[in-house]
Amino acid sequence: MGSTNTRRYLRYDMHTPVFIAVPGATSKVVPGLVSKISRAGMELYAGVNLQPGELMEVEFRTTGRTIRVAGTVRNRSGFCFGLEFCALRIEVEKARSIADVPL
Repeated sequence: MGSTNTRRYLRYDMHTPVFIAVPGATSKVVPGLVSKISRAGMELYAGVNLQPGELMEVEFRTTGRTIRVAGTVRNRSGFCFGLEFCALRIEVEKARSIADVPL
């Protein structure tokens, strides 16, 4: 018996390091790891204390560019989070990223 995928968008496996902005701390970030991504959200692992319904900001870093996305935590199991992207909350910058700030 096969399983039927009922998701709106395909998920893609991805093992990419990211940085999570800690809510309430203006310059603190913690490392994280994205394990799956889709057009609507992602699954990631991070040591942050966020609960479903709270906002999370995730920063991807590439050579000379930082991409920051925001989303709502939809589910959590330990350190694994299901994040749904917020509309129009993707920022691309070439300047200093939040990950440049010492931990």
